[in-house]
Amino acid sequence: MLLFFGTIFGILTPTLIRIRKTARESLKLRLFLEQKYQESLNSRITRKKLSEIKSAAANFENFIFKSGDELRLITFLESSAAKFSVTPSITSSNLDKISNNRLVTISMNLKGDYNNILKYISELESSNYFIHIKQLHLTPAFTKDGKATLTVNLTITTELYVNE
Repeated sequence: MLLFFGTIFGILTPTLIRIRKTARESLKLRLFLEQKYQESLNSRITRKKLSEIKSAAANFENFIFKSGDELRLITFLESSAAKFSVTPSITSSNLDKISNNRLVTISMNLKGDYNNILKYISELESSNYFIHIKQLHLTPAFTKDGKATLTVNLTITTELYVNE
């Protein structure tokens, strides 16, 4: 009987402990390998998406404002205003001092017919530049005797990303 218990405690118990330890280590290894497999799949997918993004981004070069194209941008803003019979007035901009965040901010006052102002805004948004309208303030214009007219005043602040 003593020999039986000695065999159980001396041989079988350590063997069972080693089996459980090996099972836990195998589970950890399996989970680690599954994680690495998922990471490799994600890496492959990311590389594929990256190549798609690079090919799509190559087309954006024509639409990004570049330093040195200030005259072209101002000409676009003014010719678009003339196209819709809107009177523009650039009140402030940082075209001459582009900051480190590579954004150009342009503030303008516009005066014209309500529908033409809306067409001008639409022209800005559909232009070849990535123009972000940051602020827009539309007010009616009044005659000297206080009557409203079809003319409106627009104060608009826009931002453009600059590629140097």
